[in-house]
Amino acid sequence: MSSEDTKDVLRAFDGHASRRSILKGAAAFGAGGTAFLQLAEALAQASAEDVARLTILSQPGIVPEILKDVTVPMFNKSHPKTSVVFEAASNAVAYPKMLAQRSNPVVSGGMVNDLFAQRGINDKMWAKFDPELVPNAANLPADLKTPGGFGIPFHLTPWGIMYNPDKVEKPTSWTDLWNPKYKGRVSMWDVYYDAYIMAGVVTGKGPDVQAGIKAWEPHKANIGAWVNSPTLEEDLVSRGEMWLAPHWGSWTAMAKSQGKNVAFTIPKEGGVQWAGHMQLCAGFSPAVSKLTQIYMNTWLSDECQLAWIERGLYSPASTKVQIPEALKSNPAIISAEEALKTLVRPDFVKLAAEMPKLKSLIDRTLKS
Repeated sequence: MSSEDTKDVLRAFDGHASRRSILKGAAAFGAGGTAFLQLAEALAQASAEDVARLTILSQPGIVPEILKDVTVPMFNKSHPKTSVVFEAASNAVAYPKMLAQRSNPVVSGGMVNDLFAQRGINDKMWAKFDPELVPNAANLPADLKTPGGFGIPFHLTPWGIMYNPDKVEKPTSWTDLWNPKYKGRVSMWDVYYDAYIMAGVVTGKGPDVQAGIKAWEPHKANIGAWVNSPTLEEDLVSRGEMWLAPHWGSWTAMAKSQGKNVAFTIPKEGGVQWAGHMQLCAGFSPAVSKLTQIYMNTWLSDECQLAWIERGLYSPASTKVQIPEALKSNPAIISAEEALKTLVRPDFVKLAAEMPKLKSLIDRTLKS
């Protein structure tokens, strides 16, 4: 295979197609022997200059704006020929699509929450990062790691209670959600388990989701809405249709900054640590994988970590960046060191494996 042939092959897959799927397709069409090996070698030799575009999964909302404004210009200083585009969607929506496309993947890297970080390990969706390509990860606390050996945390948020300050006093305990006067006024999730984790904690069972679900059973009349969208839940509480909801601190703070009538608190028993994890997706050429890691390293840069705080109202993962004085009183924003000391960190590896069973238990116990 000549150098021109190699270039033609690389132009054909343009940095997007899965190397594995190209080789499988070539074999299906009868390519074999020397030709097959030459094709494999051509794909392996793809350089960064051959990658025209990276497609990255992003959380929705303000996050893609932060990435476009802060991280893309940083990356393009050294890699001007590679564009970065974002697919903005929640993990619950995006992950099934990515799983369906795994034989010919499109998204080479993305941000996932704790549960989907572990589910992706079970599904063999992730590849491991090369520490030399993400040197900013050295600025994370030693104990702040993605369990399972795949992924790198890049920001945090505490999970506590969002409430409408015109309808209720600030909750001081997770058991306040069970007060009979809040019948039909609490919004809940059936695909995230943090409220049940804390129910297990306050009833002396520890961060046991099944125990927490059962602890909610005598108080299920308080659940007035089941949601699957953070924005929907924020709107319900802001309008006063629901009064309280276990929720993410950063998302509550952002909703409040947008004029919604919501507030956030971490009850006396504590909250749950939620982290955003950047993941490298499996199934791509070495060139695409390398550039994806180089790009995602910018998420841990001082500039981006400060933007997570100031624009996204997230807590930083890096120890180098300090929370600005004006935001230190915001309960949704804490340092990574404080999060590790004060917030509950459940066994997300176990939770990810039990998701179908837990969803079924919620349906039987709390929805019937």
